[in-house]
Amino acid sequence: MIHRPAPAESPEKAETKLGDNADYKRLFTAVALTFLGDGLTLTAVPWLISGVTRDAFEASLVTTAMRLPWLLFSLPIGVVIDRYSRKNIAVASSLLRAIVLIALTASVALDAINIPLLMLFTFLIGASRVAFDSTVQTLIPRIVHKDHLEKANGQFTAGQLITSDILGASLGGLIVAAGLILPFAIDSVTALIAFFLLLTLSQAFRPEVAKPDPADATASAADSAPVQRSGWLHEMSLGIRYIREDSFLRLLALMSVLVTLTFSGMVATQVFFVQDVLGLNSFGFGVLLAIATVGSVIGGQAVGRWRRRMSAPSIMLVSLVALGVFYGIAGLTRSAYIVGAAYFCAAFFIVTYNVVRSSILQRAVPDHLLGRVGSVFRFLSLGMGAIGALLGGWVVSAGEKSLGLSRVASLQLPYGIVSVVDLALAVIAALWLRRIGPGRVA
Repeated sequence: MIHRPAPAESPEKAETKLGDNADYKRLFTAVALTFLGDGLTLTAVPWLISGVTRDAFEASLVTTAMRLPWLLFSLPIGVVIDRYSRKNIAVASSLLRAIVLIALTASVALDAINIPLLMLFTFLIGASRVAFDSTVQTLIPRIVHKDHLEKANGQFTAGQLITSDILGASLGGLIVAAGLILPFAIDSVTALIAFFLLLTLSQAFRPEVAKPDPADATASAADSAPVQRSGWLHEMSLGIRYIREDSFLRLLALMSVLVTLTFSGMVATQVFFVQDVLGLNSFGFGVLLAIATVGSVIGGQAVGRWRRRMSAPSIMLVSLVALGVFYGIAGLTRSAYIVGAAYFCAAFFIVTYNVVRSSILQRAVPDHLLGRVGSVFRFLSLGMGAIGALLGGWVVSAGEKSLGLSRVASLQLPYGIVSVVDLALAVIAALWLRRIGPGRVA
């Protein structure tokens, strides 16, 4: 399948800078506020759970309820996004989030919260996040010119990290100490503001209808199928089919699965690595995560400038090589300082890799299929994340019990696996891109 160029965009859109793009600023602010509130809520929920139950299994049910929507709705929401107004989906998801948070705040204020009710609230919050996050990824290429995608995606990624992981998480701890109800109340307000901001977007941003190119003999049925609506299962399958029929997208999907699989396995045992290999306490662990977050933020800001000097595939390949090198270094040392530096650099390249991959998808996939194809990638990443976490624990356990390795060496194994897989993927991708030519995805 040959990637055809996107429809011609207006000169005004091409010349408009992100800072002068009103819709971009509204969407960015709405996303930043949503993630700020989300960071506060995610920090407060564990404290709320601990006040309701001391049973670990009951506590895990609440966490599972928040993550379950990604498994249940990732694929169906892609069909919704490709059928209806994307502005309305974003607005509805923000409104749902606000209503649920107001109800949660009222339940906490009335001391009427319990585990089943908390599971319901967190499930609905998770469902709103699935719809909101998935829709935002399809709004960005409609709002900004394709030449600004890396910069826009980088700014969104950096904004999410700053508001959720830095401001939300750090302020959440302080706010919880002042009153457990406050984080949920603040999140309710940010959700309402985001709702009203999204209402002011200038267009409905309905999905474009596919128009087959008569001169393109390679046009597939997947390109023109949305002209006539069919069943939900069939429409969901078109996203999978589009990836299956496109060799480059299959490569991207394979890379996404393996990168997420190995990275999740490493993260699952990270706390033991920090304790038993580096000899750090919880404060030191927090410092390492903060260092990584700073690297992520800088990477999100830098990728737009980097993109002006290099092609998207080249940035992706360099990022994979860098990830392999820096995680390899982290797995070969017991120095917390070296690991901190490696975490900083690796986090930088994680963001550049993810931003460029998202931008490539936004360019390569027709607008009428972007929701479904993106949902397949999110579904694969989420599923592999859960499996990878289990495999990471199994690798460390097998290293100690079956291979006879020391505790330290076993905990370093996941880092070695990440390093080998990322370097191997870089070689495979480089050979593949050389064969198909850079023009396909530049």
